[in-house]
Amino acid sequence: MSPICLFVYKRFDTTKLMLESLMTCPECSESDLYVFMDAARSEKDIEKVVKVRSLFEGLSGFRHVEIFPADSNKGLARSVIEGVSNVLQKHDDIIVLEDDLVVAPDFLSFMNEALKVYKDRSDIWSISGYTPNLEDIDQSKSNGVFLVPRAQCWGWATWRDRWMKVDWEVVDFEEIAKSEVLQDNFNRGGDDLFRTLKMERRGRIESWAVRWAYAAAKNNMLTINPMQSKVKNIGVEISDNHKSWNAAHHNVELLGNPTIIDPNIKINKDIAKAFKRHHDLNIISKIGYFMRMYNLGYDFIKRIVKVFQ
Repeated sequence: MSPICLFVYKRFDTTKLMLESLMTCPECSESDLYVFMDAARSEKDIEKVVKVRSLFEGLSGFRHVEIFPADSNKGLARSVIEGVSNVLQKHDDIIVLEDDLVVAPDFLSFMNEALKVYKDRSDIWSISGYTPNLEDIDQSKSNGVFLVPRAQCWGWATWRDRWMKVDWEVVDFEEIAKSEVLQDNFNRGGDDLFRTLKMERRGRIESWAVRWAYAAAKNNMLTINPMQSKVKNIGVEISDNHKSWNAAHHNVELLGNPTIIDPNIKINKDIAKAFKRHHDLNIISKIGYFMRMYNLGYDFIKRIVKVFQ
């Protein structure tokens, strides 16, 4: 079984639910679990961090559990880059989760099988456990998979050789910033992508995920998604620090239906278009990105939008 890499911080409620859901997967007993625990950013967070860490004291149910508690706060981006790199020094592939996700009982089965089936497909970058609800696509009628030009970060898996292709410094950023052609290629998975990368490069946000997605686009590689999601993000619903005024947009139902993995899958243009539409920004979101980019009061516009929803 592929190793599981889990990143936790200070959200006790979501971490507990995530761990409980993961342990419904029968493959846990055959899987190595690596837990990376970030340290408190300030004194007010120390108690929360300690409480989360208590969830893993004497944890059983996995083949092996290894815990890496940080001595100082790293932030999620640095934690993920260092943690995944650490695990991939020992393993050829990896399954990655964060503390605000819950998974279906067949999540590990799907991820492990997909990692095996697509290992030698040179056009596939990663496996995504999360799939959004796509407008105009009846996902309930299919228990297969599909390909999209966007690497995702809510329950995902990849291989060492793909991970090693990432330039975390994005040394060619100024080139893409000047080229609409390169931007359009990146934005095939949603027109939020280049805007997010721009914010990350300009220091407005810290994001490993957008750099991961950019590397996939730069290498012209695709991501496998199950038609029916195996992962649900609960952080946007119940965590005070991660509530989203757009939470309903990301909500999915975990049906737990077995997934047929087609080794010869090709991109479906209708599904790819629906997937892009799901991620494309509406006018309010574009204004929000602009205000956040230039520090013009992003939180204020979120409150305004919430009033009119």
